[in-house]
Amino acid sequence: MLVSALALVAAALCSGAAAVLQASAVGRSSAERVAGFLGGLARDPRYLVGTALVGVSFLASLVAVRALPLFLVQAGRASSLGVTAVLAAVLLGSRLRAREVVALVALAGGLVGVAVAAQPSVAEQVPTWVSWCALAAAGLSAVAVAVGTRLGASGAALGVLAGVAFGVLSLAARVLAPVTVPGVLGDPAAWAVGVAGLTGLVAGALALQRGAVVVVTATMVASESVLGAGLGLAVGDQTVPGLGWLAVLGFVVTVGAAICLARFGVPTVPADELLDEHHRQ
Repeated sequence: MLVSALALVAAALCSGAAAVLQASAVGRSSAERVAGFLGGLARDPRYLVGTALVGVSFLASLVAVRALPLFLVQAGRASSLGVTAVLAAVLLGSRLRAREVVALVALAGGLVGVAVAAQPSVAEQVPTWVSWCALAAAGLSAVAVAVGTRLGASGAALGVLAGVAFGVLSLAARVLAPVTVPGVLGDPAAWAVGVAGLTGLVAGALALQRGAVVVVTATMVASESVLGAGLGLAVGDQTVPGLGWLAVLGFVVTVGAAICLARFGVPTVPADELLDEHHRQ
């Protein structure tokens, strides 16, 4: 339980720091074509380090989700926006407004409520068809992102698709069988983790290129959190008896507070210009 809780904290810290690092890379990219945009990010050290931290965050989340319910893990992931907001204020000079300070306090309180109400449990064995469904959902999300990109989907729409992909990834991680080599290669949930993770990263980057940060981040956080928590409940996650109301309230408050901090998701200007921007406000 302690290891899983620490892993969840590490996941939030890494994800929050990754957003700050990726801010400069996404903001500096001037390429308009998809291939040029993604290629530029692939060569940018800041984006690569940020992506590495995303990977560390995912691995930490994978540890956490093996013993903690998905609704708690999703609330913890949403709280990474609070980490980003604090880092942006400390390192980049971003100014926290009064309502955002309130949101940070609410986020912390909501997360504590979810943690108190969560019933720790090892992921239950689920029928194989659940893992196959996760893989199918991951594949469909990838196709939807490809089609949406081709048809010129908005940043908000791609943000929703990114959140859906990450929500599917959370389910796949929750139902993943004990990892052994080469046995993991035959587990459809493992393939779902890979497909959904890559789809979410690509869709998220494209969404931030096409849409406003607040809208994109809010849609990603909301869709991932709600879908992931719902899927977790569907496969057996539970709350402490009598505290279901606290779990719901804490989850809603945490996600709502995270959405209030959405502008810190990935700033649309380079990190070294963010300070000057806020001084002009």
